[in-house]
Amino acid sequence: MYMAISKESYEDLKEYWDYQRVLEYNKELLRHRLNKLKANVFSSNNFVGELDVNSMFNDIWTNVQGEDLETPLVGWIPQDEKYRFEWEGVPDNTVKLPKYKGRPVMLRAKGYEDNDI
Repeated sequence: MYMAISKESYEDLKEYWDYQRVLEYNKELLRHRLNKLKANVFSSNNFVGELDVNSMFNDIWTNVQGEDLETPLVGWIPQDEKYRFEWEGVPDNTVKLPKYKGRPVMLRAKGYEDNDI
């Protein structure tokens, strides 16, 4: 049984624990996205065959670079207890995906201006 991260350990090794938690967050996020992909593939009419999520995870995770990592959302609690702070509660079983906000896109036909319509 693993123990949660104590306050003393976190204060002594803050950068280490922060990085370990970023890695754990990204592992959980990748697993969640692969399981979602698996569900979408099996629910579609274009059934391709059994997807091995574990081997896909291993193949993808070995190619993840530091710049590919996403920052954990505020309030995220790791599923794995050894990466959880002792003052954190029990995580809910839902992975909250980050919401990306982009600028609005306006499509216009080529050669037409707004006042031509």
